[in-house]
Amino acid sequence: MIKLQRLVLFACLWSCFWAPAALGCKYNVRETGFVDLGVEPYYFYGYIKNDTPADIASSFKGVLSAAFMDSNIRPEVISTDQEKQHPALEYLKSSQIKSFPAAILVSPDGQLLTVTVMEPNRPFRDTLQSAIDDILSSPKREEILQHVIEAYCVVLLIEGTNIQKNAEARAIAHDAIKKIESQIEILPKPIARPPVMVVVDSKSLSQEKVLLWSLGLNAQDITAPHIAIIYGKARWIGPLFKGEQLTEANLTNLLFIIGDDCECGLDHRWAQGTMLPVKWDQKLQAKAAANLGFDPENPMIKMEICSIVGRGIGGSSYPGVPFEYQSDNSRQIVPAQVKNTTSPAAADKKPDADNPPIADIYPPLRAMSLVTIGLVIVVIIIGIAVLLRPRKI
Repeated sequence: MIKLQRLVLFACLWSCFWAPAALGCKYNVRETGFVDLGVEPYYFYGYIKNDTPADIASSFKGVLSAAFMDSNIRPEVISTDQEKQHPALEYLKSSQIKSFPAAILVSPDGQLLTVTVMEPNRPFRDTLQSAIDDILSSPKREEILQHVIEAYCVVLLIEGTNIQKNAEARAIAHDAIKKIESQIEILPKPIARPPVMVVVDSKSLSQEKVLLWSLGLNAQDITAPHIAIIYGKARWIGPLFKGEQLTEANLTNLLFIIGDDCECGLDHRWAQGTMLPVKWDQKLQAKAAANLGFDPENPMIKMEICSIVGRGIGGSSYPGVPFEYQSDNSRQIVPAQVKNTTSPAAADKKPDADNPPIADIYPPLRAMSLVTIGLVIVVIIIGIAVLLRPRKI
């Protein structure tokens, strides 16, 4: 009888530790990050007037239609004299633009970046193409794209002006990466390479204006180190860590989420993250599909993952979408709340003084943790009760 009781206890404990694997989702969070579930795009607005030369107006439209293909940026050219009710004209007022042609880049959370498309003694087409190239690509973004396809994720460290603080931030990031690396083999699904650290140092700041802007930063204002976690299809997940929030525990907690195999209980609005402005061409897509073992663009895959995260394709409840488009051919545009280029990142709105752990920042994680702990306790109590039950003589 004692052997039977011990077997029951062992079975209870075994089921306790292996139940999460049995109930886990087919995909981990990292894999779902490569699937486009109605991604919130950036918008590039070009502005012209009736007196804009015809060759410039036609070049504007012609260059934009081809340049932003395979990117998460939607271009549109607006005639300010003919489309006086266009909601995007509000961005002109906010940016105080007076000369034309002009251009503004709008992020999913409503930040604005004025884009220079006219320069003295330089052809308009050349200036415009150069501006577009800077929007779509930069050395660090290219480095990020290469790493996220094969590695667990990218830990992006943006250094400040204090050498000691930078060294401390590097050490924190390094220790968090090592902790993931030490447990990567026991994750629900194998991931070949651990997180990779990419560093934006002081010499790189001038080349990374758009990258920093997409994170809510201005190169001229950066004095302290910041860390962002990038995964999947160049998605930024979680807060922008700085100050007292920049701890090994916070980084590690967020990194473990990316390797989790069950996104069902997570809030998709932050688990999916906000994509950086990048060009994701067919070459990158093919490389990602080969690495993942499935095609993230396959409609069946999208439907399956949509059912996991609990929302439909093409819809979004993300609060930072600048414009909402109807499903039919016509569109209704709803202006977003306008923000300045120097406004803090949306994820950075939480006061540093509070310094909450990741599980407190994201209530679903805390709830999941409490439920798991509760189940463990219940199973252990049942097992002990069975073991200690008086034997019949």
